[in-house]
Amino acid sequence: MSTAAQDHPAAPSPGPRAALAVMAVLAELSFVGASMLAWAPLILLQAIFLGPTVAAVVGVAFVLGTWWVVQPPAPPAPVLLRREQAPALFAALDALRERLDAPPLHGVALVDELNAAARLSGGFLSLVGGRRTLLLGVPLLRLLGPQEALAVIAHELGHFSRHHGRLGHWIYIVRAKWDVYLDSDPAHDSGIDRLRRWIASAFLPRFIRLSMQRSRACEFEADALAARACDATSLVQSLARLELADALMRDGLRTRLHELQAASIRPPAAFWDLVADSLRDEPAARQAATLEAGSRRPARRNDSHPPLADRAGALGEPVAPPSWTDAPCAGESLLGPLWRGTFDGANARWAEQIAPAWRLRHLHLAALRAGPDPADTAIDPLQHTLQRLQADDEIAASEQSLAALRQHAQSQPDDAPAQYALGLALLARERPEGIEQVRVAIRLDRRFAVAGYGAILSQLELHGSEGELSEFTRRRALAAEKLESLDTGLWQHLLKEELAAPPPWARALLLEAIAEDRALDACWVLRTERSNDAGQRFTLNIFVARVCHDLMAADEVDEDLLAARYGSYLRTLFPHNELARVMLRFDTEVFHPPLLERFARLPGCEIRRPTRPINVDVVRIDSL
Repeated sequence: MSTAAQDHPAAPSPGPRAALAVMAVLAELSFVGASMLAWAPLILLQAIFLGPTVAAVVGVAFVLGTWWVVQPPAPPAPVLLRREQAPALFAALDALRERLDAPPLHGVALVDELNAAARLSGGFLSLVGGRRTLLLGVPLLRLLGPQEALAVIAHELGHFSRHHGRLGHWIYIVRAKWDVYLDSDPAHDSGIDRLRRWIASAFLPRFIRLSMQRSRACEFEADALAARACDATSLVQSLARLELADALMRDGLRTRLHELQAASIRPPAAFWDLVADSLRDEPAARQAATLEAGSRRPARRNDSHPPLADRAGALGEPVAPPSWTDAPCAGESLLGPLWRGTFDGANARWAEQIAPAWRLRHLHLAALRAGPDPADTAIDPLQHTLQRLQADDEIAASEQSLAALRQHAQSQPDDAPAQYALGLALLARERPEGIEQVRVAIRLDRRFAVAGYGAILSQLELHGSEGELSEFTRRRALAAEKLESLDTGLWQHLLKEELAAPPPWARALLLEAIAEDRALDACWVLRTERSNDAGQRFTLNIFVARVCHDLMAADEVDEDLLAARYGSYLRTLFPHNELARVMLRFDTEVFHPPLLERFARLPGCEIRRPTRPINVDVVRIDSL
């Protein structure tokens, strides 16, 4: 253990903590006060007609009600482990708590994330009362050794052992309410929102700077406590493993998954074993380069964790590639007999979540490799060639596949999809020239703006400055705003305007993709043209679905998940300068008969025929 790790961490200076708490109180009161302005005329009328006493009572009631409404919703309560299920884990927690002088936990929960967290929930503004829950990611327990996992757990308990965890949680809630007003588009702000934006621009940057400094200081303090309770080497090794795993899932593993996607219609059944094996097989030189690149990553406005190099340096430890062995992982050691079923469940949930999109992408890759059907006149040869080149690059991720995309783009300098595909390939390799390449495509075709700026932001999240992030967030918001009018009256548009069925190749792929979707009773896919308020003409691909409410509940899927799934189908099959829209109807709702008649008169738009009676025994009537 290093000397630095043996020293007791210095208590945070009370001055900055007090200043930050005061600023947080002012921020909270300002937010509630701005929200209360809408009620001011009503309270004033109460004072005029019913007297000041009644107005004061009403005012207090509105303040308390408004304060309650503007609080963020509580996260879902996790399923907690019982002590008898994992005695080794709870024994280790008891020993760590004693060493750290940490307060008792209210619960320990296993989650499917590659992470661990100390969650404080409930209580009055998270300052009084509340429940302390330790969240342990099952993937984390697979990738770490026992000592490394205990060091991470000690770090999380360290947040509970000092007051900084409670203050930090409350400050995070306050900051989250205000942060949206720094980057969002002000075009349609109400008067209250304009006031909030003015307050945010004048006050919030300093509050964020102070709170981020405070949050990072808390991380250093929790690190020192963990090193004191366990050892600094294990903690730094665990952080290095997480840095490498994050980089692998962002880059290297993507190519491997594309290879598997091309080979099998089913996603891998043991995904987190695949991650562990890929990390173990990665050359040490590449791991060292990844760790070095991570130390140069710019700090983000809302990133409370210091870079790995700074955290290791504070503990007096070097950052080096960890050793990967076949020794029992932390999950086996800490959870015992419970581990195998828990780990298999995490893998199964990952596969279940990704299976629908995986299935369609596999079918699409197979169709691209087979080549276009000469009898299908709806296939655009140029588009098919471009999609084939993109698929080859996703799977190979080589300089040769990139060169083929570049050559195609150079041969079609005015073709926005070709320029866009090259830009995406460059961004996937985290090359900065990809940003300008995507912008070339956007200048050629403004319909790429929303998707293109989103792809650029993904790159800037890793390598861009705060100014660049803010600029492209604003650009994306403005581009998205121009699409809002396309959704107004869309059901009526389907009744009156010209519609087309999807091309036969797309219909065939969708039919196979939804084969195992139990909750989907019927669906239709339509293509139509529509202009926004700025006069831009867009192609809309619309997935109209009728879903079974009871089967959704049985499969534990909700409306948002299905909408995201069906939208991803359309974005997989059609170019990014076309728009995807999903329109859902439950089988307990009325389906507009004239719309069904219109669908019946359009051959090829019906992907799945209804199996349940329509407009029979409905419990609610919705109009268009």
